[in-house]
Amino acid sequence: MSRRDLTASIGTALIAALLGAVVTGAGSFTGHMHATGQRSSPANRHVILISIDGFAAFHLANEAIDLPNIRALAKAGAVAESSETVFPSVTHPSHTTLVTGVTPRRHGVVGNNVTDRRTGERFHITNLPRRQSVRVPTLFDAVKRAGHRTAAFFWPETRDDSAIDDNIAEVFLPEGGADPRAVTPGLLDELRRAGVPIDTYYAFYDDPFGHGAGDLALTQAAAHVFADRTPALMATHLLVTDKVQHEFGPAHYLSWAALTTADRCVGLLRQAVAEAGLADRTTFVIAADHGFVTVRHEMNVAPLVAEPSLDGRVRWRTNGWFLFAEKTESFDPARDGPVLERVLKRLGSAPGIARVIGPGDMAALGFPDYDLNPYARGHYIVAADIDTHLVLDPDNPSTVRRLMAEPYHGHGYLPDHPAMYPALVLSGAGISPGVRLGHVRNVDVAPTIAALLRVELFDVDGRVLREALR
Repeated sequence: MSRRDLTASIGTALIAALLGAVVTGAGSFTGHMHATGQRSSPANRHVILISIDGFAAFHLANEAIDLPNIRALAKAGAVAESSETVFPSVTHPSHTTLVTGVTPRRHGVVGNNVTDRRTGERFHITNLPRRQSVRVPTLFDAVKRAGHRTAAFFWPETRDDSAIDDNIAEVFLPEGGADPRAVTPGLLDELRRAGVPIDTYYAFYDDPFGHGAGDLALTQAAAHVFADRTPALMATHLLVTDKVQHEFGPAHYLSWAALTTADRCVGLLRQAVAEAGLADRTTFVIAADHGFVTVRHEMNVAPLVAEPSLDGRVRWRTNGWFLFAEKTESFDPARDGPVLERVLKRLGSAPGIARVIGPGDMAALGFPDYDLNPYARGHYIVAADIDTHLVLDPDNPSTVRRLMAEPYHGHGYLPDHPAMYPALVLSGAGISPGVRLGHVRNVDVAPTIAALLRVELFDVDGRVLREALR
């Protein structure tokens, strides 16, 4: 065992000890009262949406991973063979799609960390107030409009969202870590008084080996709110699975252990629902934002884009999964357009490149054209193959794929590759048991939840998964 794995194993053992305190400290989830001393009027139906970050369809298909709660829900409900995420396959665009039913082209969230071309400012999109980051109505809006309660626990793009009654928003501090101020006033103090160790979440947020304890504390907070307020819609975002997979990759035993921790979180919420006597009126939706892949090869694309006549007229950038071509103000279509087309054609035929995405392709991918969104990064996007990481090294004349010094464990690649497919399970009230869905899409989740809750979510890109409903 390497020193790194040994450190992680020790961290995992420490988490296990902490988890015992988190779970046993809760006691029963029933009987907690709202700060006003009055229980809210219950909705007729409830949906608990749990996003397990980086929970791939291939994880669910792998029987070697211990997921007793999720598998029990799957056996009693509907399971998708796979669910296609959005472009790009990263956390915040996908989570926004899960609660809007539309693609990034319409909801406006096109990345995690973004740069505003108008100001040059770089920031995390979730730090904006929700009304500035998300351009369309969400499920939270629809449920509130119907007169029901809502709750969210570290759900992206929910800062200052007036449609969420109890909210621990996903917002980050400038120095790193989660911001405990982005919370419904009084909620953290209420949770502490109830014995919920919510401060564990903030203490372990940036620690991949301790974040499992944080996720369980966050889940205990969600269980407390469900038992007390019985919201019609509650959304929870579990991150330990993403953090550990980024560190070790999707096939590592510690990543599987992180998935088992997430399954334990699902179990805590199942327990809370059962103790509240609402199992026959509650639907669980277990979703994810993207899959995961380990990439061991990189390719230098700098020689392929070296074209002196385009210097200062086309700006090239890469994030590993994509190469972006951004035309500057000096770009002249008549003079420079044919040259750029030759460069893009050269890139498109190179090994390690999946495809070149031009302005005419953006709508089909559900991504905004460059001029329609100030955070879009390029007029053209060159997508890497799933097994290739792109780099720009002008001092290296070679374009031959080579082993990376350290493998990249992550996501972000084209969403139609099976490695990027998230898992999807629907179970409980309103769901037919034993249904095996084929290939669906993440844009289908929000309209399906709206149908379950009998609320109206207008003009969506997805469809209601009626074959799963009863």
